[in-house]
Amino acid sequence: MSTGNLDRGDFIKLGALASLGGVVSACGPASADDLKTVNVLAVPTDGVKSLLYAQKANLFRKHGINASVVSMGSGAAIFAAVVGGAADIGSGSLFPVFAAYSRGLPLRIIAPASLYTSANADALLLVQKDSPIRSGRDLNGKTIGVDAIKDLYSVATRAWVDQHGGDGSSLKPVELKPSEQAGALESGRIDAAVFKTPFVTIAMDSGKFRLLGKPLDAIGPRFLVSAWVASVDFITKNPAVATGFAQAMTESAKYTNAHQSETTDLVAAFTGQDAAQVGHGVRSITAESITLADLQRPLDFALKYGIMDKGFDVTGLLAPSVPLGRR
Repeated sequence: MSTGNLDRGDFIKLGALASLGGVVSACGPASADDLKTVNVLAVPTDGVKSLLYAQKANLFRKHGINASVVSMGSGAAIFAAVVGGAADIGSGSLFPVFAAYSRGLPLRIIAPASLYTSANADALLLVQKDSPIRSGRDLNGKTIGVDAIKDLYSVATRAWVDQHGGDGSSLKPVELKPSEQAGALESGRIDAAVFKTPFVTIAMDSGKFRLLGKPLDAIGPRFLVSAWVASVDFITKNPAVATGFAQAMTESAKYTNAHQSETTDLVAAFTGQDAAQVGHGVRSITAESITLADLQRPLDFALKYGIMDKGFDVTGLLAPSVPLGRR
């Protein structure tokens, strides 16, 4: 797993973590001696809402944990901090977790984070409203706007085109900031783009664009997108903390999935997004448990499309704290 490509802000945060041995608690210092302070890093997206609610509702404290939470925009920085011991628990995309495990790095999943379902897709492939593009075949040789050339959404779009009569390898991906995609698509500089929350809602509300497909469906109708991880050393030394964190997150996920509106202001404050946009947009689903199929689907996809070069038994990636479900 690469831990490069850290931006300046993340580098500064890592330095602070290393020097202070922790992060600033979003809810203040522990008030009881029996609470275990745990340093948690999270990517500032809607997927963090269950963490924020668990903290606000004192679910962590219920399980003996004082969660000190800080946002970090780079998943690479989060994993570097967790592996290096500067942070205890962190969230991130599943593919880098797969890569870390396959290369022998001591990371394990202790709890699920965001779950993708086709019925609640928060990443959509859009074209101009009057575009002649109607199918995957029509995208052959076309220019596609993406966040990064080889990220999950770019590779999934290539796979979606393959599955819908086209040749995904013929796509011409162009890296654009999410805020630039609508302008580029409207002006005709690109032929299609993968929009994510909150920009997908803004784009669709404009009436200028049309849905072509759900690129992540190419991976499967349901799969785990991200997870909470910790190092093997931390889990071994703090098994009750790992289990308590997972239990608190499960309780929070069940509540927040059913009461999304109560997390709008929490997410807006943590991510810096406008609360109205957060509330109006497609909200992510937090997995309440992990099924092996939810892990196997993205792993099979990663192997098929060259994101990874070797597979493994996904059960080995799971810490004992992980809530397993059946499906």
